[in-house]
Amino acid sequence: MSLLLGAVAGISLLVGGIGIMNIMLVSVTERIREIGLRMAVGAGPREVRLQFLAEAMMISLGGGIIGIVLGVVGAQVMSRVSALPVQLDAPVIVLATAFSVATGLFFGYYPARKASNLDPIEALRQ
Repeated sequence: MSLLLGAVAGISLLVGGIGIMNIMLVSVTERIREIGLRMAVGAGPREVRLQFLAEAMMISLGGGIIGIVLGVVGAQVMSRVSALPVQLDAPVIVLATAFSVATGLFFGYYPARKASNLDPIEALRQ
């Protein structure tokens, strides 16, 4: 049962990560002029990369928090409705949050790198 739940969690992380990467790639495409302007006035590739990584991290953290809230509420409902004892463990919740953020950072790196490698002049022409 643990192996099955681990496989489902792994697939969920992969699907969520791909979703984050797609959202960030669309964000980079829509904001090419903004990125070009930031780079033209002195922002380096590192700052642009950090901005997009922070955005990916916030998206994944928000999704992780929503998932944790739904999990806690579901566990409370399950413990009241059925005879099954449900115990919440704080370290597991913290680990889930860390995995959520790590997934966002991992899958957000490619769009962030793509944004930071844009040529400012070409980006301003778009």
